[in-house]
Amino acid sequence: MRIHIYIGLLLSFLLLSSCGENKRNGDKPFFQTRGILLAWNDVSNPDVIDWIVKMKENGLNTISVSGYDYQSEAYAEMKQKFVDNGLDFVYEEHAMPWLLPRKLFESHPEYFRMDKEGVRRPDFNGCPSNREAHAIVYENAKKLGKANAPTNHKYYFWLYDGGEKCYCNECRDLNDADQGLLFENTIIKALKEIDPQAQLAHLAYDKTTPAPSRIKPEKDIFLEFAPFYRRWDIPLSVREARREGVEWSHGEYLDMLEANLNIFPAETAQILEYWLDVSLVSGWQKPQKKLDFNKEVFLDDLKTYANYGIRNISCYGAWIDDYYVNTYKDISFVNDYGQGLYNFKK
Repeated sequence: MRIHIYIGLLLSFLLLSSCGENKRNGDKPFFQTRGILLAWNDVSNPDVIDWIVKMKENGLNTISVSGYDYQSEAYAEMKQKFVDNGLDFVYEEHAMPWLLPRKLFESHPEYFRMDKEGVRRPDFNGCPSNREAHAIVYENAKKLGKANAPTNHKYYFWLYDGGEKCYCNECRDLNDADQGLLFENTIIKALKEIDPQAQLAHLAYDKTTPAPSRIKPEKDIFLEFAPFYRRWDIPLSVREARREGVEWSHGEYLDMLEANLNIFPAETAQILEYWLDVSLVSGWQKPQKKLDFNKEVFLDDLKTYANYGIRNISCYGAWIDDYYVNTYKDISFVNDYGQGLYNFKK
């Protein structure tokens, strides 16, 4: 009899424990990475806008800051403040000019891409079929990784911002994403040497948005999908929507996302959006224009991304700085963004 009572109590305890664990798991935000990308001027005056407070109040957990000397004492102090407050700090940059320095072109033009006319050029992403170029990228990736170590082991050493691919005989049949992956497969191997837990972003953006067709990613390369040419006044779920003069409709963007997710794991994939990007709506010219944030579009987009299994989202918020705050006063869209991500229920 006592054995039966003991078993019954044990089963009840296990059931209650299971329910408690499920409740705790259910309380975790659906989106794991809830990030924002800012410029140095955005964070340099916390008396006007304290981004540490703003992020913590609204459930944002990851920040990247660009536009300043990454090796300066001021930058290091700023980074440490975010880290001390429990926020992940990452480095996101078009890094190929540092990984394959242009000064090498004079002595080694073969390291660099060939254009359609057969001329080598010291621009964009180099020649991904050149082994010596890969050796240089490998060593420089280690240096860059040590100098800009993220707190979450996620590295964002993006390729060049747009541009043409290499058309040499060895490269011409590879699409832009394939050529990018050749370099990224080298970069992740280098990063693993200094950080065994390293992960590396494959930025699907501009010409690399279509999925790779022939090259497979090394383990721990994750998709970062950036729909730069979409519309932000209409949800992505409206498949026929298209920005004027742009090649891809929303539906084509979603098809490319799905194709990429057939190659990269959905559980590690990340979206890089532009809902808060004041620099974009201002045409990268100051003084800034006022951001027209559409909360309904944003929330609809979250549902769309979640339906593809995406659990990581970040967004540009560049140029939300002193001038913007003093001129337009209202930055409640930052609250809407953070709370929308943190409280999302699938």
